[in-house]
Amino acid sequence: MSGSIRWGDTVVEGSIHGRPALVYRDRGSAVGDVLIESRRWATRPFIFHGDRVVTFAEHERMVRNVATRLRRAGIKQDDRVGIYAANSPEWVATFFGVLEAGAIAMPCNSWWSAEEMAFACSTTQPSVIVADAKRVERVPAGVRQIEFAELTTSDTSAGGDEAADAQDVPRDEDAPAVILFTAGTTSFPKGAVLSHRALLANLQTLLIVANKLPHQIPDDVKASVALVGLPLFHIGAIQLILVPLMTGSQIVFLEGRFDGAEVLSLIESHRVTMFSGVPTMMERLLARPELSQRDVSSLRTVVLGGSPVDDDLLDRIAVAFPGTRRSLGRTYGLTEAGGVVSTGVGASLREHPGSSGRLAPVVEIEIRNPGKNGSGEIFVRSPAAMDGYWGITDDSTIDSEGWVKTGDIGYVDADRYLYITGRSKDVIIRGGENIAPARIESVLREHPGVADVAVIGMPDAEFGELVAAIVCPAPGVLVTAVELDEFVRPRLAHFEVPARWIFRADTLPINESGKVLKDVLREQYARSVHI
Repeated sequence: MSGSIRWGDTVVEGSIHGRPALVYRDRGSAVGDVLIESRRWATRPFIFHGDRVVTFAEHERMVRNVATRLRRAGIKQDDRVGIYAANSPEWVATFFGVLEAGAIAMPCNSWWSAEEMAFACSTTQPSVIVADAKRVERVPAGVRQIEFAELTTSDTSAGGDEAADAQDVPRDEDAPAVILFTAGTTSFPKGAVLSHRALLANLQTLLIVANKLPHQIPDDVKASVALVGLPLFHIGAIQLILVPLMTGSQIVFLEGRFDGAEVLSLIESHRVTMFSGVPTMMERLLARPELSQRDVSSLRTVVLGGSPVDDDLLDRIAVAFPGTRRSLGRTYGLTEAGGVVSTGVGASLREHPGSSGRLAPVVEIEIRNPGKNGSGEIFVRSPAAMDGYWGITDDSTIDSEGWVKTGDIGYVDADRYLYITGRSKDVIIRGGENIAPARIESVLREHPGVADVAVIGMPDAEFGELVAAIVCPAPGVLVTAVELDEFVRPRLAHFEVPARWIFRADTLPINESGKVLKDVLREQYARSVHI
């Protein structure tokens, strides 16, 4: 039996913050409702991490312990609590525990430099950062810290009298739940604010598309197994930890960073049935020499997103993982839209070649300034969309009517299938990570040997795009790639550090407004072999 809430697929016209929106009529109102649903699967395994196994009941007890300890530490409603750590059961318990305490979870990119972490803290003013031992030294001085060991425990009986510490947290679906950082076209990442309503709307969409609403699942359903290779500070990974609580499925974490050999081993040993990630991850799996010797017959579903997914990659996956042919697909979404905008698998994609799948039931699309072929700038409106960026009131990404500017170019056909044909904003997508060239350019301009610089993305078979820096050295100054790499590396996340250094004797091409013509640079250096 599922919980007392009926989760349905009926879409009605509603309103969010006084503006129109499509919503699901029957829905939950707080992420805590998902924990209640998970009691249906209490004795089942939920998370596998190395040799550890955490059941759904153990997970909920960990969550209650975290919430209790946070309250005792003085955390109040709407306080921001940062989570700065690698994937683990403790990360998941802390995330839900923060929400149970009525606070706002703030997942931090575990690859950030100390400078980027300091900027995030300065804009959001977190009450505390919960960090693992590897990253605690990067938390800015003056910001309160709690190590995971102090907050979480494998002894799920610890935590004191939960009833005595419980508080009445308002069940307002529009209350902020999470701040997720995303790189736009500006310098440092901005924190997109997603409400409880946003997280649940996206979750409900995923359940509807998969025909896995609670009333559609029998109590004795065989558990599917999802491998989570994405870091949990991504909206896509948060979706992956929410779904099992509703469906009784299992998730498997890697023990470290994404490693193709480990992933193939886990698929075989845990009989993984579902993999969702970015194209770079799948390219690494396909490149493993031992792939043909591994038993990957359990894999049934592969859905990729985060960066462009071409048909050739899907064809190669179908050959390497034959069991996925019927459930092989792509998805399109963005943090600001709360996750999935469109998704499609199997026959539906074959019938709409080149599409990013069908729009989610509650997603509205507006194509602005379309050209003769119908393509224009894509704007999205849905109950999963962000409410804005934390601490920023003058950003045009979301307007007064709730339309989110995606920065992508495309069109929608009569069957509501979305086609992405280009990008309008200056963002590099490397292995699923959005990178702001302006941030890298700003750091490089501080080097005395750099007179001017432009950072562009270059096509790459593994990562989709690589970061390339086109540098105009200062007159009379000899500057090298090694020197610039050493200069930027301490201040940038590893994925932001340029992989290509191109030194240019003349000035950068500009238009009449003084803007650098990056399309010209991309064309000029399309076949560049510079280091």
